[in-house]
Amino acid sequence: MSGAIAVFVKTPGLSPVKTRLAVKLGTQSAENFHLLAANSVCSVVQDLSQQADIQAYYAVAEQAALTHTYWQDLPCLWQGEGGLGERMAHIYQSLLNKHDFVLIVGADIPQMTCTELLKAEHWLADTSSKRLAFAPSADGGFWLFGGNCAIAMPLWTEVTYSAADTGVQFLNNIKPLGELKHLAILRDVDEVSDLPLLQKSLLNLAQPTQAQLKLMQYLRSFLE
Repeated sequence: MSGAIAVFVKTPGLSPVKTRLAVKLGTQSAENFHLLAANSVCSVVQDLSQQADIQAYYAVAEQAALTHTYWQDLPCLWQGEGGLGERMAHIYQSLLNKHDFVLIVGADIPQMTCTELLKAEHWLADTSSKRLAFAPSADGGFWLFGGNCAIAMPLWTEVTYSAADTGVQFLNNIKPLGELKHLAILRDVDEVSDLPLLQKSLLNLAQPTQAQLKLMQYLRSFLE
């Protein structure tokens, strides 16, 4: 079955990125981290595409960035207008119109692995029933969502994003739609204090990609 995975990104210079990191590290370092993290996620979803029938995309926040040099490794889609819920709904439904199932991930979980993504892919590829995949992040949000069925707009928008219970709200909305698979809890990076934990997670990877190794090297400049 044909699937899609969209990596949500913002473009330095066009949108603020990692603003809490920027307070401590400076804007340039925070932007560099964002791009290295996005490249790491891209490398993992590219590996996924080589192991399963799934097309990877960048979902770019800014329409003007669709042809930006930062985002040339994958086909680019514009997230569209509105809040995060509306933009995720737009990307999800647009891709579901072309594919049998859709996965959405963020760019700030660079320690994600192809193994974990394959669990979601195998689950959602069985379209004999309505299925969903959900992976929480340690801060109360979620780093992955996927589905093989339509999802009404209010289920996306009637959620308070960037809150301590965002993941719980979203999960409660979608649970009635179909069978649900939970994936591993991972920690995203918002604060400088998250960087040592990220470094530890990357060091524990059995087979890091070259982009993940490059990010590890960058982290050493702050942490060692």
